[in-house]
Order: sequence, then C-alpha cells, then structure tokens
Amino acid sequence: MRESNHLVEIETGDGGIPTRVVGPSDASKVGGLLVIPSVYGPAPDLIERLSPYAESALIAFPDPFWRVGGGVVPYGERDTVVGRMSSFDVGACTEDLRAVLTWLRARCNGRVAGLGICFGGPFVLRFAGEGLLDGVVTWHGSRMEGFLKRAADTSCPLRLHFGADDPVTPPQAIEAIRSAFSRHPDLEIVVHAGAVHGFSHDGPAYDEKACRAGLDAVAEVLGLLA
Repeated sequence: MRESNHLVEIETGDGGIPTRVVGPSDASKVGGLLVIPSVYGPAPDLIERLSPYAESALIAFPDPFWRVGGGVVPYGERDTVVGRMSSFDVGACTEDLRAVLTWLRARCNGRVAGLGICFGGPFVLRFAGEGLLDGVVTWHGSRMEGFLKRAADTSCPLRLHFGADDPVTPPQAIEAIRSAFSRHPDLEIVVHAGAVHGFSHDGPAYDEKACRAGLDAVAEVLGLLA
C-alpha cells in the first residue's frame, strides 16, 4: 500500500490550518486519527512515533497555534509557549479542529479516533462527548477534570494515560475523571508509576515504558476502526 506524507492547509473559513498528513494515498478503507498535540505543537518526535501506523490509518497532525504564530517550539522553552498562549482563542481553535476532523472523516472510512496530548486532552474529550469521535487516547492530558460535563454522553472507547508524578494532573484530578466515567462501557485509565508530565516527549521527561503503553493504546483503538 502506497503511503503519503505531506503538508496541507485545511480551510477553516478565514484561513487554512497547516496540517501534516501521514497515511495511505487511498485511505478509504482505513480509519482516521486526529492528533492534537501539546502546547509545543506537532513536534518531529511525535510524528515519528506515530508514523508506523500510517498503513492502518490516515493520521492528521494539525497545528492548533497557527493563528498565534504557529510552528513547533522546542521542548522546555516555556516562555515562548506562554507568550503565544496569552493571545490564544480557544473557541477559534475548537472550530479549526472541527474542520480538520470533518476533512479527515471525508477521506477515510468515516471512523475517526482522537489522540490528545497534554493541551490536546480536553479537546478530544469534548469531541467524544459530542459524538464526533469513535475512540479516544490521551497521553498526560492537562486539565481534563474541568471538561467532564459530557461524560455521561460519551460512549466511544477511552484509553487515558497519566503519569503518577505529574503535578499538572495530580491524583485527585485523575480520580475526578475516573468518577465521572464510572458508568462508561469501555474505559481504561492507566497511571504510570514514576512518570511525570510530558512522558511522551523527547528529553528529561521521556518515559519509555509509559510512552510504549500509550502507543499500544493508539494501536488498539485504531484496530477498532477497521
């Protein structure tokens, strides 16, 4: 199966959101994966880790920050990401990501899962609660405990991975998420011992075991989309 890897601009109504697309050149028989990255953007290590799944899914890596400069910020450059987040429009970003989701669904078999990383976690939860996703995986999702109003409306498979030593998502936040989804039919919450925030990112926070488990969760959810 021929694969493609290219950058497209997906129309949002007032511009195009730059999106790296990896997957079969004809993706009509495979599912889709919408990857919403951390505040550092769609970094090369993220694309590299998920590219092995390009045979089994059409994968889209949008840049949610294109309206405020966009691009990838090196891990650890906190001042840069804080600066661009200061003028960030969550509402506009949400509509941008909906546009990418619609674009992706039209080009795959119609079934799309979401992977939310850090910043991306609340977005995939929201879209799942609206019935827009067929599966969700999160890696060290941030502030997800504040986005649980639609938990009862969420029925797609959820695979949520956290670090046990993540100060951004402490144990009480994880328990709030677990409680909100207590009646969910297909939920798996994994808390990785010793892992910290950003365990999927190259650098000091990287945790090979946690990252591998997160990738396995992606493979599992993609398998349900066939």
